[in-house]
Amino acid sequence: MNQQTENNEANSYANDQVSSIRPLQLSESIWHLPRQYIKVLFKPSAQTFREEMSKAGWGIVLLQFYLLIVITVAVSYLAHIIPSSALHTTSAFRIGAFKPFTFLPSPYNGIAFILGSFLIGLSTAYLMSRHWRGHGRFLAHAYSLLLCTIPLVTISGALLLIPATGSFVILLTSLVFALFVYRMVLHGCIIRGVHGLSAWKATLIVLIFPLLFVGLGVGLGVLALIMLLILLTEGAIFEVLGALDWFPVGELFIHLRKGEERKETPPRTKW
Repeated sequence: MNQQTENNEANSYANDQVSSIRPLQLSESIWHLPRQYIKVLFKPSAQTFREEMSKAGWGIVLLQFYLLIVITVAVSYLAHIIPSSALHTTSAFRIGAFKPFTFLPSPYNGIAFILGSFLIGLSTAYLMSRHWRGHGRFLAHAYSLLLCTIPLVTISGALLLIPATGSFVILLTSLVFALFVYRMVLHGCIIRGVHGLSAWKATLIVLIFPLLFVGLGVGLGVLALIMLLILLTEGAIFEVLGALDWFPVGELFIHLRKGEERKETPPRTKW
């Protein structure tokens, strides 16, 4: 009986959502965007996104995604041109020869991070929401996520273009990180409003699963890099790492390799 009631409520939610989605004309949707940006930023709730997703359409989704690309590319190139900008200063930060905030050449680093975080967050959240019996449409999910992503990315980009050094850079990057966390909070509201899931499920989808996917990707990338180094150096990379006290695996490999060499060398015959 409870299962039947749950199915009836799910079907009712899905039917209400489909019937309420009547996309506006593209010109009218563009006209409403500034008001929608302000509303989702200053009135964050599942009900807010439930109201705004009724205006979703493929035309306005593609237009906003193109706008996100333009904003991302513009901010990244401007930060590359302005040597005193906070983003340029952060990208130049290094620990010895290692640059923790630059995994790609500038300005592609910022472009890859913003677009990658949006696409990974959207795809993983939608798939996990559907897996947990969420009944929202991908169009409504993408449209709602763009409504909060574009203004927050624009504000973050403007902050990172401010010339800054020292502690002021730390302040600006902290504000940008806070905006990124706020976007994740809004994404949780989107999942609740679009898919009708509970708050704890939305929290797991937004926070836990993307981190697992990113950690898995980083781990596989490091493993692939190690295997490539082994193939290119024919195992000589372990001799370099074995000289370091904190890398016992390399030292073990050297001992094993020396043992194999002794086995392969034929013993000398005594006359």
